Amino acid sequence: MLSEAICWILSNNYSIPYLIHLLDDFLVISRPDSIPAAHLTIVQKVFAKLGIPLAQAKTSGPSTSIEFLGINLDSLNFQASLPKEKIDRSILIASTLLNETHCSKRELLSVLGHLNFAMRIIPQGRSFVSHLLSLASSAHALEDLITLTSACQNELDAAPSVGFGGYYQGRWFAATWPPQLQELPQSLSSSALFELYPLVVATYLWGKEWSASSIIVHCDNEATVHWINKGRSHSSALMPFLRRLTRISASDQFIVTAKHVPEIQAASTRGGPPPNTSTSLFGTDIPVNHPLRSLLDSSFNSIFQAVSLRTLQTYLTAWRSFKSFHQTYNMPFPEFSLLTITSFISFLNVSKNLQASSIKGYLSGIQFFHKLIFNSTCPAISSPQTSMLIIGIQRAQPASPDKRQPITLDILTKCISTLRRGYHATHTSRTLDAMFTLAFFGFLRCSEMTTTSSFNPSVHPTISDLAVLDAETISFHIKQSKMDQFKRGHFIFIFNLQSPIQPYQTLLAYLHLRRSQAKVPSEPLFIDDSGRPASRFWFQNHLKSVLRQSGIPEEHFSSHSFRIGAATTAAQKGLSQQQIQALGRWTSEAFKSYIRTDRSLIKEAHRTLISQIV
Repeated sequence: MLSEAICWILSNNYSIPYLIHLLDDFLVISRPDSIPAAHLTIVQKVFAKLGIPLAQAKTSGPSTSIEFLGINLDSLNFQASLPKEKIDRSILIASTLLNETHCSKRELLSVLGHLNFAMRIIPQGRSFVSHLLSLASSAHALEDLITLTSACQNELDAAPSVGFGGYYQGRWFAATWPPQLQELPQSLSSSALFELYPLVVATYLWGKEWSASSIIVHCDNEATVHWINKGRSHSSALMPFLRRLTRISASDQFIVTAKHVPEIQAASTRGGPPPNTSTSLFGTDIPVNHPLRSLLDSSFNSIFQAVSLRTLQTYLTAWRSFKSFHQTYNMPFPEFSLLTITSFISFLNVSKNLQASSIKGYLSGIQFFHKLIFNSTCPAISSPQTSMLIIGIQRAQPASPDKRQPITLDILTKCISTLRRGYHATHTSRTLDAMFTLAFFGFLRCSEMTTTSSFNPSVHPTISDLAVLDAETISFHIKQSKMDQFKRGHFIFIFNLQSPIQPYQTLLAYLHLRRSQAKVPSEPLFIDDSGRPASRFWFQNHLKSVLRQSGIPEEHFSSHSFRIGAATTAAQKGLSQQQIQALGRWTSEAFKSYIRTDRSLIKEAHRTLISQIV
């Protein structure tokens, strides 16, 4: 009952959408676009508030791969798998009965228990234990002996029991195992034999098409890999097939080599230097109960906190595109050679039609993950050849000018007038009035007022973030922003100055309205027509509508036009560069690209030039 109560509290009071528990084991699943560790932090705080202790040794995450109830869950590959030690233990226990004719019910139930756990991941395995279950139920006492028939051996044997097949360039073969293989005595039969046989059949059918090629066999059986590469075996049953494989490859002039599956799957063995496992986080794989596991998880969390959420989302987009590129050209992933990196750049430019600026962003994402995997920068990305390739793309496709128009003070006044004449429902008009006013005078980005995902009071604006300091000043607290990577926060001040728009009075009235509607100060500051947190999409749609009703073409205006317009108006009013930087919280001269020069000002400049000449 306690676990059920905790789940109810986390789901209903803290809006954690995906929560699973079994007794006292809890699993929290967050969306890819959510803030890393936010939900985990909430869970830990709730447990602490309720006085419920947490086992730190069993607490892990956030991670895209985690072990829960003895099962490995991988959210990137959408895979559930058994840990290797559980697979090995199941095989070992099952193999103890292969050469036995009798066993007790207790021993059989022990084997079935392990197999039943494995079937949580491989449900198809249920059809292979039906006879064993029937035998177990036929005995009454745990110490009763059960006769293991040939049917039992077939269900327990790890060797294939149906047949084999192959596929190559649209052609395929399939057949049941030949009687000669199935009738081999136990001493000669092996899983390696059943894995080698289809390979020999494939070389016999398609070997002539592989002339002057190197064929790599990926195999999860280390013994089979060893024997294929060595070309001989102590097994008299395997040698005829190895000799046939050698004869066909020599006749058709191709080479066959084998590689063990884990070697192929490990990203750290391809396309770069081997990672230093003492410092490379992605190269470090330690068990859940390792004494440093909690610190490793904390390190992961801190590293991902080093970049903003939007930047991390961009990096993940780049990484997925990089992976898709490898799949398109049938390359092992990930490969970081100079040829691969430059080809990927050309792929983005030619096939995806991306500008050089976007390609640079993708390369930053790949560089980020290369650092995590290999604990070093990617030489190919820093290569002079790569730099020249980017410059060439820039010259071939010059960046198009920024067409976004500024919402200047004049345009803002017209929009506010439209809202106050009764643009929409009273609540919507007052909300947009406050948002437009704050966006302009606060030089705000849309992300500093609206949400793009589920509302988080520690990130998004709440009622308590808008405060009356005195009769002359209202402050607005920005908790975090694009340029505030360390989340120090920033305060915007709106003063009670004479203006037709009356920004101070507008925000003061809106604050009183929200305080009268809300139950707690941590509720969203801005809400839409349905009472939900105002989203970027909702805000931009209404902005376009208000512009149209104000007689202003909306094509080249966006939510960022408030910030552009504020910078433009400040420059037109003669504010210094330092003042504009301070108002817009710019740490570089990037603000200059926001300032638009009005045609009338250029005309006045020409008039001044002419007057000087005369």
